[in-house]
Amino acid sequence: MTNISLVSYSNTLPFKYALANSDYISGNAVLNERNPADCAADLISGEADIALLPVGALSLLTNYRIISDFCLSAYKKVESVLLLSERPKEEITEIILDYQSRTSVKLIKVLAENYWKEKFLYSDAKPGFENHISGTKAAVVIGDRALNIRNSYRYVYDLAEEWYNFTGMPAVFAVWVTRKDISPDFLYNFNNVLRSGVENRLEIAKKMSANYPGFDLENYLGTCIDYRFDEKKKESMNMFFDMERRL
Repeated sequence: MTNISLVSYSNTLPFKYALANSDYISGNAVLNERNPADCAADLISGEADIALLPVGALSLLTNYRIISDFCLSAYKKVESVLLLSERPKEEITEIILDYQSRTSVKLIKVLAENYWKEKFLYSDAKPGFENHISGTKAAVVIGDRALNIRNSYRYVYDLAEEWYNFTGMPAVFAVWVTRKDISPDFLYNFNNVLRSGVENRLEIAKKMSANYPGFDLENYLGTCIDYRFDEKKKESMNMFFDMERRL
């Protein structure tokens, strides 16, 4: 059986729903839902054969292959990778960094250094860190938590939108990766299943929306998240890597 680790947030619902309802996948693989950081840990440790890996974790791997034309990315606003603050960014002194994501942690530093030209004190988050956003202390918050609390703060900086404003490129958050030899037959079927989920994401959103009352799931999956890993996304990802290496 092939062990697959994928992100547990709502942005992966097209993937999760299609994989969970595929006879081929259920007969040949085990699905494990994780936060983004734990997806990376699973792949690094060998617990996962395939993972939906945060692009910020790719630098931790010595050998890997991106195995799919599908990903998690966004043009302009993504609404779930946010810098939340009570003050404008020019007045922020400290940013708490979400412990569930390496990509957003690196992205905020890239934007601060290269685009905003701001210097911040960074601190690592602990569970419940969202409750400590006050005064000049801000926080990077990702995933469904960000979607549910984004309207509670005066200043909301969408990091995908900020990346687009800076570069004119889409932000890429996670890609499907393996470090092992996976059979061509499995990869063919795996990608066909992912494709079916992406193509039917609005129908999936309608079925699942009652489980996500805090935000508009159809708009989020249909408009905010871009699932195609095309040449533009690859170019943007490499641009991000170049800036990250220079930090």
